[in-house]
Amino acid sequence: MPSLLLLLSSLAIGGAVFFLVRLIEPLWDRVSDRYVRDVRPMLDALSLSDARMPQLMRWWGVGMAAIFVFFSVGLGMWPVAFIAVYLAYVAPRLYLHFLINRRAKLLRDQLIGSVTALANASRAGLSLAQGIDNVSAETPEPLATELRRIVRDYRGGRPLAGALVEARDRLKLDGFTLFVSALLVSLERGGKITEALERISRSLQENQRLERKMEADTESGRKVVVMLAAFPAVFLGLFYFLNPEGTALLFTTILGQVTLVFVIGIVYAAVRWANNILTLDV
Repeated sequence: MPSLLLLLSSLAIGGAVFFLVRLIEPLWDRVSDRYVRDVRPMLDALSLSDARMPQLMRWWGVGMAAIFVFFSVGLGMWPVAFIAVYLAYVAPRLYLHFLINRRAKLLRDQLIGSVTALANASRAGLSLAQGIDNVSAETPEPLATELRRIVRDYRGGRPLAGALVEARDRLKLDGFTLFVSALLVSLERGGKITEALERISRSLQENQRLERKMEADTESGRKVVVMLAAFPAVFLGLFYFLNPEGTALLFTTILGQVTLVFVIGIVYAAVRWANNILTLDV
């Protein structure tokens, strides 16, 4: 009999959780869509698929709930539970911005070789549209997708200049803007496309050199930020071996947990501040 009651209670709890999730799911989808709304244009601009975004955002909500239950109920650390949920809350946006920045740098680096190949195709007698088509077959992703998109729009009846402008406005990358602007000038006012492409290639190489130099100059600062952010955790671990009872008070008492949350908050704010400074320097 007790086992039957346990089974029935488990089924009742499971059913209640299921209906609660089904009830909350539409509301959560609206909340999560608003959360990533300003990031979606950048994903579309760089041709990053967001097809799995709703499913991932649902798992994100489940993860935040699990983190809160784990810290608050499982470990009895209510103050830490809130800071842990907040860190889980900001994590998706930080990861999306990381993906966007990485793809933008990859496009920047691939553009130089593609412009050089396009100049060679133009020297061989191909038109600009034919050259872009040929280069797109030899260009790695993700730039190949953008070049094929330009060719597809052109073959669909759109003027080549219009397809280039649409790609420029969508990507909003300095190197690609320079590339398109020079091509538009050559198409509108005449001139040798080959010479224009060679000048663009040299300009892009110089811009890449300067950007990489600035990134290298700030790399040491970023490593220092990582080391300083990890230092409190390392210090806490070392102090645990010296005084386990005193260190345990940080996790077992409310005052200790509040202190721990305060330190985590300071470290998080300092890392964000430092990264903003270094990003401005780049």
